[in-house]
Amino acid sequence: MPKAVIENFRILIIGLVTLALDQITKWLVIQKIPGPTFDESIVVVEGFFKLVHYGNTGAAWSIFSGNNFWLAIFSVGALVFLWLFRKHFGAEEPLGQLALGLILGGVAGNLIDRVVHHHVVDFLQFYIPFPFPAFNVADSGICGGVGLMFLLSFKKPKRGQTWAKKGKVPPESKEVILSEEKNDA
Repeated sequence: MPKAVIENFRILIIGLVTLALDQITKWLVIQKIPGPTFDESIVVVEGFFKLVHYGNTGAAWSIFSGNNFWLAIFSVGALVFLWLFRKHFGAEEPLGQLALGLILGGVAGNLIDRVVHHHVVDFLQFYIPFPFPAFNVADSGICGGVGLMFLLSFKKPKRGQTWAKKGKVPPESKEVILSEEKNDA
């Protein structure tokens, strides 16, 4: 099986698992906690963590609140862009595949909410020492994936690796070849 097919398969599986976990947890929240309001919650650890049911029509921390339609359009564009240009985001490495899968699954999960519920279902809320904005599994996937991509950006390619992929000789090799030719003459 070609390497690219395996890489794409891994990205899709990770994305689908992230999407499934996101949608299952949101379904449970919708079933168990009336909402989306700020009234009901389930305290898990007093003064530290509770489950809530909030509806977010904006992006992270409710910025661009009330722009659900445009954020849904942006999400579709982001999914298409990330998939088409996945090779530029480390899709050939397992860590890059994990990162892309988490991001794609997270974006898809929040997109489904925007279309079905007309808001994103947020339900995890921590207090550190103030109430941190509520979030969900999709948000965690997106943030985790972006974090992994950030770490990948510090990874240096093996010597000559980027040149070899392009079928070219690295500049330092040309100098060696030219000096060897001079010595042979």
